[in-house]
Amino acid sequence: MELPIFAQQFVAHLQENGRKDSTVAMYKHDLLKFFEWLSKYKTGIDGEIWGDLTREDYEQYFTYLKDKNSSEANLKRVASHLNGLIKYYRLSNRIGTLKGTETKQRALTASDFITGEDAATLLASIPKKKGLTETQLEIHPYLRYRNLSMVTLMITYGLTIDEVVSINMEDINFAQNTLRIANKKNSRSIDLNSKDKRLIYKYVMSIPELNRPKDYSDDPIFIAFHATKLVYWYDYNIGKPKRISLKSIQRMIEKEVKRAGLEHNVRPTHFRNSCILKKVKEGWSNDSLISYFGLTSRHALYRYKKYLNGVE
Repeated sequence: MELPIFAQQFVAHLQENGRKDSTVAMYKHDLLKFFEWLSKYKTGIDGEIWGDLTREDYEQYFTYLKDKNSSEANLKRVASHLNGLIKYYRLSNRIGTLKGTETKQRALTASDFITGEDAATLLASIPKKKGLTETQLEIHPYLRYRNLSMVTLMITYGLTIDEVVSINMEDINFAQNTLRIANKKNSRSIDLNSKDKRLIYKYVMSIPELNRPKDYSDDPIFIAFHATKLVYWYDYNIGKPKRISLKSIQRMIEKEVKRAGLEHNVRPTHFRNSCILKKVKEGWSNDSLISYFGLTSRHALYRYKKYLNGVE
C-alpha cells in the first residue's frame, strides 16, 4: 500500500521545508500505518473520507495501538505526526490536538540512569576485541570508531538516538569543535571536546573515500554497514551514503552493553537521563539546560530535580 495522494503532498511539503530524510521517513512510516489501519476501519481512504474523520475516529486508532502494546513514546510520536497532517490541511479547529496518551511521566528511579562507572566501562569496551566471535572480529575494525562515536555523543552530550541518526556532515565543524543538532522543534549547537572531535574525525576518515560522506554536505555522518561485503553502504539511487537506522543503533547498544558485562539493561534513554542529571547536579540554570538539551520547557526538568532531592 502507498500513501494517499493528499498525504504524499504533505510529505513533499516536509521535504521542501528542509526536514531531514530520517524525519520524513518516520512521518511516512507512521502515516502509512495509520492509513493501512484506516482502510480496514473505514471503507476507502480518499481525501474526502479522511477529511470527514472525527476525533473519535483518531482515538479509536490510538486504542488499537495501545491494544498492540505500543510504547508511550511511540504513541506521542504518532500523535505528533498525525497532528502535522491535520494542521497542514487546516482541520485542527475541528479535530483539536491529538495526544495519543494521557499518561503522565512517572517519577524517575535509579534504574533510569547509567552510573558513571558503567558508562566508563561501556566506552572502554567498545573499541576492544574482548568477547567477540570470529565473525565479529572481522567486522570490528570497521565499526569500532563509528559505534564509539555514537555512544559517546549519547553518554557525554545527552543526544537522543534520533538526533544521532539525523546528524549530517554539514552539522559538524571539525575546525571549531562544534556540532549543530537540529530537530523538528529547534536547532542548537554544542561544543565538542578535542578528544571526542578527533574520535569522530578518525571514524569519518576511516571510511574509504569512495563511500565517505562529503564535507559540508547533507550526507549522513553515521552510515549503515554491509556486514557480508565488509563495506559501508552507498545508495547509488540518491548518490550518497546510506544513513544508519534507529534499530541498528539500538541493536548495537544492546550487544555492546552485553559484551561490556553490564548487568543493567541499558538503553539510549539512560544515557540522556544521566547526562541531564549530571548538569542539574552541576548547578546549570533552567534556561541553560533547556537550550543545551533542546527541551521545550522547564517542565521536563522537574523529574530530574525531584529525583535529585529524593536521593540527597
